[in-house]
Amino acid sequence: MLAGLFVGLLGAELLARVVQPDAAADLLFGSPSNVLPGMYVADPELGQAPAPGFTGTLRSLGYSVPIRFDALGMRGSGEGTGGWVVAGDSFTLAAQVPEERTFIGRLQADGGPAGQTWYNAGVDGYSTWHARVRYRRALVHQPEGVLLIYFLGNDPSDDERYSRGIQMPPWAKPGEALPTPQLGFVEDLLARRSFLYGQWRVWSRRRAIAAAAGAPPPPPVVATPGVQGPMHPPAAGEAERWRQELRYFTRSGAGPLRQALRQGTERALRALADDTRQNGDRLMVALAPPAFAVMPERLDATFTLVGLDPAAADVEAPAREVGRIARDLGLPVCDLGPPLRAAHGGEPLYFTYDGHWTAAGHAVVADALRACFATLPRPG
Repeated sequence: MLAGLFVGLLGAELLARVVQPDAAADLLFGSPSNVLPGMYVADPELGQAPAPGFTGTLRSLGYSVPIRFDALGMRGSGEGTGGWVVAGDSFTLAAQVPEERTFIGRLQADGGPAGQTWYNAGVDGYSTWHARVRYRRALVHQPEGVLLIYFLGNDPSDDERYSRGIQMPPWAKPGEALPTPQLGFVEDLLARRSFLYGQWRVWSRRRAIAAAAGAPPPPPVVATPGVQGPMHPPAAGEAERWRQELRYFTRSGAGPLRQALRQGTERALRALADDTRQNGDRLMVALAPPAFAVMPERLDATFTLVGLDPAAADVEAPAREVGRIARDLGLPVCDLGPPLRAAHGGEPLYFTYDGHWTAAGHAVVADALRACFATLPRPG
């Protein structure tokens, strides 16, 4: 019986690795174990920041990657002077891909189009306001400029929220390690390694959202044996936050999008641009689209998840508006959407259970950035 159960589970796991999950799996899975204990510390200016000198290995479905932070809390060795600081959120940190295979690592390997050294100042959840602080702290490297990777998926909302200030947890002390969500041993093991668990988690979370919205749930699928009910049903507030962020990609969201950008992104970009000009440095803005704006097959699943009509989508609206703001401020813009869309259909550019770029996606981004930097006028 035990042997039969083992063979059955093994077969189900292998099948789960072949069958494509819900097309909105990147949102629904949520990478529940992609933060390690001690990885982040409290910071008065940034709220939370990477722990200087931290090392560890991040593992989730589809990747297992070493991660290290230098003395300034930037990913990598932290050596060198000159070059460019690359600021942004998790798309810049790129914890899902080894250093050498990220777009920064690829630019570093060939000397890059604009400098010999690249500094990865990206951090999960950071906004343009955070990027300004990260740039100031990186001035010890005497950089030539800043490359801001602006994630169109949630940076408009983040910039608006943090325009009211960045707060450190009131109970924390500067430099003190921040607590991380801890999973039980079995759940942690499954979340990092089991695609069967991934399929179940995605299904159960969509079912919970559908039930909360009063919609009929999807048909049942094979669940993880021994697990009763959803272990992490998404909070109503989480689904509503997704809806607010996604409405900026609809025609009816044009007005709210412009208002949010005026309150947050425009002010933050202006402040960052002023800082770089005062230091004689340059600033380029690269627009990074979410997976559903590149992969049409993810659009319907993502929009219907939060009750938005896919027919009302205008997936390029945030790129147009942010690009216009940046150009009005005299900043060069590199839109990563067109090259990513052109490359879609070959090797996967975004992870299935994680909405970030794969190594193939980073290769496309690196090529696009080289092309953009080739058109950037030299200083002086």
